[in-house]
Amino acid sequence: MCTISATKDVEGRSGLVPVRGDDIIFLGTNSSSSTILLHTLDSVFYTTGTLKYWTRVLNASGYTFYLADRNNSINIQNIVEINDLLKVAYFERERTKDSKYCTMSKSGIKKVCQLVRESKSSVVFN
Repeated sequence: MCTISATKDVEGRSGLVPVRGDDIIFLGTNSSSSTILLHTLDSVFYTTGTLKYWTRVLNASGYTFYLADRNNSINIQNIVEINDLLKVAYFERERTKDSKYCTMSKSGIKKVCQLVRESKSSVVFN
């Protein structure tokens, strides 16, 4: 649907690269540098702004992101598994030691589970 201009390094020395919105599995924060981390399955990209701002922008662009806790905004459409006990979402069915996951707060996981069920996706709940 859309692309976001971001950098491959937090200082911006790599220049701008396009990141497809569909590829973003979740957004995170880097409190030490006040940047937003765009997590894909195999990379991390950096941009400026706030988590609320980017969640709003991506949702207005046709995506379904939700602030799962104060540090993460999760792309509901990319979740494949949710562990209710650990309060984490996974984005790959076959996980490895390098697989990414997104943490959620107690209230965040309730809303994420509701959004997943409404989307009628084939997410596995553990």
